[in-house]
Amino acid sequence: MSPLSARAQVSSVAPSRAPAARPKAPSRPGHLRVVVPSKRRRLRVSPALVVGSLLLVVAVAFGVAIAQVFLAQGQVRLDQMEAELISEQSRYQTLRKDVAELESPSRIVAAAEKQGMVVPDDVVYLQPSNPDAEVAPLSGGVEAATAWSTVKPLLAAPAP
Repeated sequence: MSPLSARAQVSSVAPSRAPAARPKAPSRPGHLRVVVPSKRRRLRVSPALVVGSLLLVVAVAFGVAIAQVFLAQGQVRLDQMEAELISEQSRYQTLRKDVAELESPSRIVAAAEKQGMVVPDDVVYLQPSNPDAEVAPLSGGVEAATAWSTVKPLLAAPAP
């Protein structure tokens, strides 16, 4: 045996250091316990729980489907109302244009001439003789009641 191999044998046979001993933790009774696999509780699911859960999932899915149907119907109705609104706005604009054409002074003058009316040579403005005497204050007192009693029969009279 060579000296190197002897040294290799000695070094491989040499005792290694033992790990240092750890200090023991203070004991706490009931802190940890060993669980034996055979005594471990298993989660048991009853068939009634599975069926109940499935029925609940189906009911929720059915409820969501019904809610979607109602939302779709509401959207269709909203679209119809929006189309009707656009149509009515267009009709309103057309009617406004027609009213503006009918109110135009040139059309009114043409219609008046067609009925035999003529433009006067001179225009005379009429003024009441004493404007202050004819205006009665309507403050809610006796004057207002008198004015109403005077006007009321005239309102029921037929138009001339």
